[in-house]
Amino acid sequence: MYWISDLGIWYMRDSLVDDNRYGNGFGTDEPEEGENRTIICEINSPLDGIDRRIAGAFARDPLGNYYLVHRGKLGGNYSKKVFMENYRGEWTEVVDGNQTSGVVVIGKIDESIPEKIRDFVYEVKRIKEGSSNLRDMILKVLQGYSDARNEPFTGHPLANLIRREIPREVERITGDDRYIVKGSAGQENWATIPWIAVMDPEITETTMRGHYIVYLFREDMEGVYLSLHQGITDISNKYGGKRAEEILRERADEFREKIKQDDLLEEISLGKRGLAPLYEAGNIYAKYYPASDLPSEEEIEDDLKLFLKLYDSLKDLEEHPPGGGVSFYDYLTSHGFYFKPWLVENFLLALKVKPFVILTGNSGTGKTKLAQLYGQYLSKGKERYLVVPVGANWTEKRHIFGYLNIMTGEYQSTPALDFIIRASEDPENPYLLILDEMNLSHVERYFADFLSAIESGEAVPLHNSECEFPESIKIPGNLLVVGTVNVDETTYMFSPKVLDRANTIEFETTPPGEYLNGWEEGNPRGDLKFLEDPLNHHEPRIEEMRSDLEFVWDSLVSELQFFHTALREPGFEFGFRVTEEVLRFMHAAWIYSGRPNPWPDWERYMDAQIKQKILPKIHGPERLLKGTLDKLRDHCRDKYPASERKLTEMIETLKAQRYVSFIR
Repeated sequence: MYWISDLGIWYMRDSLVDDNRYGNGFGTDEPEEGENRTIICEINSPLDGIDRRIAGAFARDPLGNYYLVHRGKLGGNYSKKVFMENYRGEWTEVVDGNQTSGVVVIGKIDESIPEKIRDFVYEVKRIKEGSSNLRDMILKVLQGYSDARNEPFTGHPLANLIRREIPREVERITGDDRYIVKGSAGQENWATIPWIAVMDPEITETTMRGHYIVYLFREDMEGVYLSLHQGITDISNKYGGKRAEEILRERADEFREKIKQDDLLEEISLGKRGLAPLYEAGNIYAKYYPASDLPSEEEIEDDLKLFLKLYDSLKDLEEHPPGGGVSFYDYLTSHGFYFKPWLVENFLLALKVKPFVILTGNSGTGKTKLAQLYGQYLSKGKERYLVVPVGANWTEKRHIFGYLNIMTGEYQSTPALDFIIRASEDPENPYLLILDEMNLSHVERYFADFLSAIESGEAVPLHNSECEFPESIKIPGNLLVVGTVNVDETTYMFSPKVLDRANTIEFETTPPGEYLNGWEEGNPRGDLKFLEDPLNHHEPRIEEMRSDLEFVWDSLVSELQFFHTALREPGFEFGFRVTEEVLRFMHAAWIYSGRPNPWPDWERYMDAQIKQKILPKIHGPERLLKGTLDKLRDHCRDKYPASERKLTEMIETLKAQRYVSFIR
C-alpha cells in the first residue's frame, strides 16, 4: 500500500493473471501499520486486449493520445445505474471491440493523470457515502470538530474531510481549474480555526500573502464565514500583532471603497485564541452561516460564485498598467516578495534595450518568480504571460514552433507558438514568454531560429504544405522573452551567439538575516513611466546617444575600448552588437535617471553592463584566463563593485578548479 500524501490517496496493485487483469485499488484514509483500510474504488485493466467485464481500460483518440477510462462498474452493492445517475464527470462513447460503449474519461495519460485519478477516487467516495454536497460537508465539520480536537490528529477522517474532500468539492463548484483550493485543520495538532481557501495564482499561491476567498470556522463551531480575505502571515511577521491588525483593517477599508457590497459583513467574530484577531482584521467582506440554520446547497454555491466575481474585481484593481498607478517594485513588495531595487531596475532597463533577458543564479533565488510576477503585472487580469518548462529532450525548433504531422496533414502547434500567435494578434499589449530552466538542453538547437528572427525581423518558416496553419510566423514586437538558468551537471553552457543577444542578470543568494529583516535601500526613484513601458523599445542611433551623453561619452568609449582590448588575447572580444547594446542601456538609464548633466551615477549602470553583457562570455582554463581576469579585476576595483565581486569569485574558482565560466 503506497500513501501519496500530496494527493491524499493510497494505492495498491496486483497482477491477477488468472483473471486477465491488473488489480489497482485506491483509498483515501492514510494507512497505518497493522490497521485495515477500505478500498474506495478499483481502476483495473486487462492484461491484454478488450474485456468489458473489467471496469478500467485504456483508450486512444485519432491523434494518438491515450486516456484512462472507466466503465462505471463499482462492484459490491453499487450498480452501474447508481454510478451513472450520480457521477458528475465526463462520459464519452468509444469503439469497444465490436460495439460502442459509454465510458467515463478519468483523464489523458500525461503529467496530470495522478490528479485526475485522485479526483475520480474522491468522486466515487462521494457517491458511495450518499452523494454528500458542500453543505453536508460543512455541517460535518461544525458538528464534529469540537469532539475531534480531543482525538488523535493523524489520519483522522475529519482532518481528511477538511484537507482533501471539501477542497475537491469546492473545485467542482468553481468550475475553473485555474484556482488553487487548499484546506487546513492544523499540522500534527488540531488548529483552533480550520479553513478552506480558494486562491488565484495570478494574485497569490499561498494564504500567507495576497488575497483569497476562505471559509473560516468559528473557534466555538457555532458557525462558519465565507470571506474575501487578506493574507496575514507576512504582515504579522513584519509588523507584529496590534500594528499588523491596524494595517490589515486599513487595507480592508481601502478595498471596500472600491468594491461596494452593502449586504455583506465587514466585521467577523472568530474567537479569542491564536490567530483569531488577525483573521478578523484580514476580512474584507464576509457572509455568515450559523450551524443551527445552514442555508441550502443552492444558496451556498451561489454565494461562492458571487465571491469569485468579487475576487476577480479585486484582481482587476490590483493589476495596473505599466508605468501607471502602483510601480512594479511596489507590486512585488505588496505580494510579499523582496528584491533589491537595483536588480529590478537592471531587469526592466535590459528589457527596454532588448526584449530577451537571461536570469541566472542558484536555485531558490527568485529568478522564475520575478519573471512570473512581471508577467502578472503586465497582464492586467488578461493572463498575458506563459511559463514554458524547457525539456532535456529539446533538440530542434519544433519544441517551440511545432511541426507538420505528415500522417494527418495537420500542423501540431505548441503552447509557445500559440502564445506567440496570441501576442501578434494583440499588438497594443505586452506579452511575456518565460522559458524556465532554459539550458536543460542545448539552447542553440531549439532556439536558433527564434534568435535569428529577433535579430533579422524575418518570419520563421513553419511548413510549406497546403495545411491551413500559417506557413510562417513573425516574432511580434510586443513579445518579451525571459529565460531562467540553473547550472549543475545536467545542464549545458550557453554559446557566445546566445549571450551576445541578451543581458544576463545574476541573482545572488541573499543572507537570511538581510532577507527577513529587509534592507534600507529605498525604492527605484527614476522615471518609472519610461522604465515600465516595455513596448517603447529603446533603440536610439549612435549620433543621438553621442549628443545626449556628450559629458560622459569619452569615458564610455574608453571603458569599452579597454574591455575589448583586454578580452582580445583570450579570444572573447565583442563586436558591434554588444557595443551598441551597452550604449543603448546607458542611454536608457540616463533617461530613467532624469537626464542629468552632469551624471554622477553613470558608473553604477556601467557596472551593470560590464557584468551583464561583457563578463558572461568569459569561460575557459587557467592557462587562458589567469592574467586576463586579474587585469579586469584591477580595472574594476573601487569603481565597479558588482563586477569586481564577480571577477574575484571567478578568479577563486579558476584557482580551485582550473576552469571557470561566468554562469557557474
